[in-house]
Amino acid sequence: MTHKLELTQGAPVIHLKAYSGVQVYGIDQPEVRCDINSSQLATLVEEDGQVYVTVNASCMVEVPSDSSLVIEKGMGSVKIKNIHNQIRIEKVLGNLVLNDIDQAEIGKVGGNLSVRKALIQVHAEKVAGNLTVEDVASFRCEKVGGNCRIKNVAEALVIEKMGGKFLGQEITGLAGISKIGGSLTVNNVQLSGDINVGGNIKFENAYFTDHQDLRAGGNIDVVLNEAQSDTAFMLRSGDEKIRIKVKADDIEHRGGIYDYQMGEGRISVTMAAGGRVSLTDQPGLTEDIVGDLSDKFEFEESAYSEMIQSRIDSATKMAEAKIKSAEIRLELIREKLEKNRGAIPDDDLGDLDTMFKDIEEPIRHVHRKAGKKGASDEERLMILQMLQDKKITVDEAETLFKALED
Repeated sequence: MTHKLELTQGAPVIHLKAYSGVQVYGIDQPEVRCDINSSQLATLVEEDGQVYVTVNASCMVEVPSDSSLVIEKGMGSVKIKNIHNQIRIEKVLGNLVLNDIDQAEIGKVGGNLSVRKALIQVHAEKVAGNLTVEDVASFRCEKVGGNCRIKNVAEALVIEKMGGKFLGQEITGLAGISKIGGSLTVNNVQLSGDINVGGNIKFENAYFTDHQDLRAGGNIDVVLNEAQSDTAFMLRSGDEKIRIKVKADDIEHRGGIYDYQMGEGRISVTMAAGGRVSLTDQPGLTEDIVGDLSDKFEFEESAYSEMIQSRIDSATKMAEAKIKSAEIRLELIREKLEKNRGAIPDDDLGDLDTMFKDIEEPIRHVHRKAGKKGASDEERLMILQMLQDKKITVDEAETLFKALED
């Protein structure tokens, strides 16, 4: 079923609450459309340039592409595409996919976050799952619980802390990555600030422009950019081999500590590893280390959203069953009324006492004995009769019996 709301003002602010998975697409028409299974599961209201949309089941929502979008709550996965205004998201419990947008401010993501084609800037506070970023101007995130795969960032990249591994390439602006629980593998990335890595560091086409510390629990392998010069390297290994192969120098040292200087040494770089240390200017990694990221931008419904949808369906069926059970009780009461009405003499309406004496059985509601559970005999007969007349299915009959237990 499609809900449609014609808008009276341009560039509206869309306030969206989604209690299941939702996909939001920008369109050129001044309207909001929602494709959903039931008419009772979505509401669309416009008020003074603000549009309030609430959806209780998985659906697709289309809004003007120049809309500002505010998502207060996304209980399932969320995908947003072709929205070219401000996007603010407070919380998404499932996965979040952003594609072809201008900018976004994101609070918490319970699943994975994937961002592609962001023209201005994207900022996320916390991502519990994996992070994928491709073709963006600027990106910042305080904390990532899983792995990161970053490709083609034009300006700045900042990730303060992450639990998994980091793969990055073609980051032309400064990349600040403070703490990494796993390994770090980068190609053509200008790292800034000190870096602490729990695993290995592999740094291809490295170009250091300022003082920097690289610390790894495993090995450190650095391939220098051909333009690197005037740098003093303090190399430290955990009693493992230190190998230097730069220009005409070919050095292998096993003492655990070695200092190496290029030119005047105006920039100081410390590399401290729990394993071996390798410094060279001969290219090593030539392949696409991040790889194809296309599959990371597909909409995938989260298990949490599916659970919510299942509960909504169950509650809807139970509500329908209770309505039918109420209809059965009303039908029984109506039959009692009809039966007792027939016992009243039509030609004697003057003496009320005589009228009530002529009624053999008083009118009473259908009820169960104290302590008795389940449907009454009349209710059971009514349900069985409806089943026999094929007005309800066997499953619906069972649901009615369960509803009458309450």
